[in-house]
Amino acid sequence: MLKTKKAKIALFSGLGLAAVALIAYALLWSSGSGGSNDMAESGESQLYYRVASEGSIASSTLLAGTVEAAEEQYVYYDATKGDVAEFKVKVGDQVSVGQALVQYNTAELQSNLDTAIRARDKIGRQIYELQTNGQTVDLTGDPAQDENNMANAQRSVESQLRDLNDSYADAQATVDKAQVALNETTIISDVAGTVVEVNTSVSKSNTSSQTLIHIVNQGSLQVVGTLSEYDLANLSVDQEVRLTSKVYPDQTWTGKITYISNYPEGNGAGEGVPGNTGTSSSKYPFKIALTSDIGPLKQGFSINIEVVNAKKAILVPVEAVVPDADKYYVWTIVDGKARRVEVTLGSADATQQEISSGLTAGDHVISNPSMDLEDGKEVKAIEEEANPTE
Repeated sequence: MLKTKKAKIALFSGLGLAAVALIAYALLWSSGSGGSNDMAESGESQLYYRVASEGSIASSTLLAGTVEAAEEQYVYYDATKGDVAEFKVKVGDQVSVGQALVQYNTAELQSNLDTAIRARDKIGRQIYELQTNGQTVDLTGDPAQDENNMANAQRSVESQLRDLNDSYADAQATVDKAQVALNETTIISDVAGTVVEVNTSVSKSNTSSQTLIHIVNQGSLQVVGTLSEYDLANLSVDQEVRLTSKVYPDQTWTGKITYISNYPEGNGAGEGVPGNTGTSSSKYPFKIALTSDIGPLKQGFSINIEVVNAKKAILVPVEAVVPDADKYYVWTIVDGKARRVEVTLGSADATQQEISSGLTAGDHVISNPSMDLEDGKEVKAIEEEANPTE
């Protein structure tokens, strides 16, 4: 009997330990769920909300470009102007706008101008003579006849003056044209900068373009490149960019997009894989002006460009967005009641969603909407931080 009693006691003790463990687990789960136990009994879960605020998704577009001079001038040899008589600058010279760079031979054009001036001045003297002395009329003593002769002479003088004035105007036009041609024999600078090239070896027989002088404004650089048609929709003039160079990986420059072409370069077709039209993409030229100090940047450097998204929008947690067919909604709290609001989505990252329309800053948005929410139903929610720490 004692043996049996011990066995029963041992068995009862084992069952007691198991029961205690189950009760302890239940109590632990209950305490771990906090005050939500009561809500669980009523079929509800704890709701949280965030105050909608303005911000931007940290997204960007990556491009590549090359540093070029924003201001430069090429002077090409013009055989119609004759031979180059003198180069007025040399490599390394600093030049200003309007400074003479090249002087062509002026002998023939100067002679043409002198001839034109003499022809014009000869007509001018004829006009002066006619206006001063007029035309001689012999009087007959017959008043009527003399009056008629005087009228005819006056008309003749006026007719000659009109013809001479027309001739003078034509002669002056010839002088002006000759003067312009002579002036154009002196080539002047259109930009202020440094002379980086002077080519004294040019040939009249060479029909291709021959550079005489190249001037660059070293203090005015820009970045140029092309972007794809897929990037075109996301970029616009005046957007800010960050620039980096492999030559100076620890340095960053800032800039602003100043130009995006409306037309693709070349024939408009991108360089796709032959036979696979799906990979082709049109390329559109763009320009970027530097807004920070140039520093060690030089022409020809390859540049990495990051176009930063600075667009502001209403931000909500990605979990707050509820899709329904082809539309999207969020739940807001207005006067303690749930309201279902249709929204238009923008960009998103792992935690935040841009709302393009439907919400305003300050709206209380339920961040963990449940299936049992109803429009107009009273709800209780706890505010959580916009960027809670885990």
